[in-house]
Amino acid sequence: MSKLRETLEAGAFPVVVELKPPKGTGVDEMLAVVKALAGRVTAFSVPDNEHAKMRLSAIAAARLVQEAGGEALVHFTCRDRNRLALESDLLGAASLGLENLLLVSGDYVTLGDHPQAKPVYDADSVQLLQIAAGLMDGHDSAGLALTGSPAFFLGAVVIPEAEPLPPQLMKFEKKLAAGAQFFITPPVFDLDKLRRFREHLPEAPVKLLVSVKVLGADEVAQAAAGQWRKVYSLPPDLVNDLAGKEPEDILALGVKAAGRLVQQIRQEKLADGVYLKAKGRTDLFTQVLDAAGF
Repeated sequence: MSKLRETLEAGAFPVVVELKPPKGTGVDEMLAVVKALAGRVTAFSVPDNEHAKMRLSAIAAARLVQEAGGEALVHFTCRDRNRLALESDLLGAASLGLENLLLVSGDYVTLGDHPQAKPVYDADSVQLLQIAAGLMDGHDSAGLALTGSPAFFLGAVVIPEAEPLPPQLMKFEKKLAAGAQFFITPPVFDLDKLRRFREHLPEAPVKLLVSVKVLGADEVAQAAAGQWRKVYSLPPDLVNDLAGKEPEDILALGVKAAGRLVQQIRQEKLADGVYLKAKGRTDLFTQVLDAAGF
């Protein structure tokens, strides 16, 4: 059983940190985070061409994470591969000892650094969950038998701030029925919105990891200019406090804000664990963990 699954099922409070696979083959910076924090956090999350920007293979990066002494949570996006390639890669991940998966549809290619690439979307995130669950049951999506089945811990995304919320709750239920065993949110800054979202969740024993992010100067500038287009919002007071400051000062204040959020989420039991995003920097992750009392 994976450490992440074991921690969640034991009712503990796991901390997952998000790495940044390199745009190239230089993995030292990514693995430095693993070596520094492996004894302090539960798992390391490895995105799959996040925001449609080409980077090192998530499967390869996740394997390197495990070889460096960490536990990996590897993402699979539907955008870049048809179901034949997705299933093959899922089996490949299993053969490399990668059990924790986050299955997502993926941002559209026009948002990334290869806007002329052809998107695939042969399956959506719900269908990919069904495909992965089928592999665990011993067959592929064509119904053909496997020689050996993977054992995955399947994760999906849910958006607490979706407007309107009912369609998001319907998709949440579909993902749950398709085999999702845990959910991860986009970054949360407004805990009132998270509290209201929690009121709508079913009683099913599903595990929720809430993302907490350290904001950077570019993001603050976008929000201050009214150009924010994310699926989560930034409180105006926070933006006003950070706008106009030096980049490293913004990061320092963002670290403190993130630490407070993690503390509140844990104390109020608003989630079963947290997912930290901090530019892939060891120093920022360490500061957030210190501020949150971990």
